[in-house]
Amino acid sequence: MIFKFILLTFNFLWLMVVFHLCFAVDGCIDWSVDLKKYRALAGEPVRVKCALFYSYIRTNYTMAQSTKLRLIWYKNREDSEEPIIFSGHRLSKEDDSIWFRSAEMQDNGFYTCVLRNSTYCMKVSMSLTVEDNDSGLCYNSKIRYLEKSEITKKKEITCPDIEDYLAPYKQPVMTWYKECKPKIWRSTIIVNVTSFIIPSVEESDAGNYTCELKYGSKFVRRTTELKVTGRKLQSCNKTETYRECISNFVKEFHDLKMFSCNCCYSTFFQF
Repeated sequence: MIFKFILLTFNFLWLMVVFHLCFAVDGCIDWSVDLKKYRALAGEPVRVKCALFYSYIRTNYTMAQSTKLRLIWYKNREDSEEPIIFSGHRLSKEDDSIWFRSAEMQDNGFYTCVLRNSTYCMKVSMSLTVEDNDSGLCYNSKIRYLEKSEITKKKEITCPDIEDYLAPYKQPVMTWYKECKPKIWRSTIIVNVTSFIIPSVEESDAGNYTCELKYGSKFVRRTTELKVTGRKLQSCNKTETYRECISNFVKEFHDLKMFSCNCCYSTFFQF
């Protein structure tokens, strides 16, 4: 265990040296903006994690502290970075993250975490989008997630990006809605704790699904738009006769009520 810790520490320090020598700009390695985008509805809790510990360096917050590195947070304002003052009431710093107890529209923007000591420095920015509900709806269309499925295919819809709001060893309290109304599932759909499975997608399954997770006295909501498309059908091959083509048409039509038959012209009148 001790050897593993020493090895990880060595690898971490060596990585810092390499990047410091090769890629540092103004004394600090800047990883620009992380790909992960945080999004929330106004009034919901949000946890923004420093992406350095998850995608860029092979260490965690505890190990970084043991090597005398400090984690500092900034809010990006135009061309400058303003240090964040943590009030502890609505906004607080906890280990490698900042927590918004109740996100507001003014929280929109980019947040930069900087890991540094007297010798080394690296940073990365994360984006946070906070929106109000669309008028008369329980979601905002700008921050929906998107899933696609073909008719008759199996499809699983999960409640996305809720890992930080699940209490360990405790059953989540979750409610599902479709078009902001409590969802009544047909018997073939399998409903799990944080997802549901449609064994055979139907056209009527298209729409907006909202999962609502109870988190303390608050709720965390995620909305996924499911787009349903017709299944791509195989064309008749060049050796297929017209009778065979029609036979395939009947089989496909029975399942999908749709068909595309592109028979070769040279075999079109063969019976």
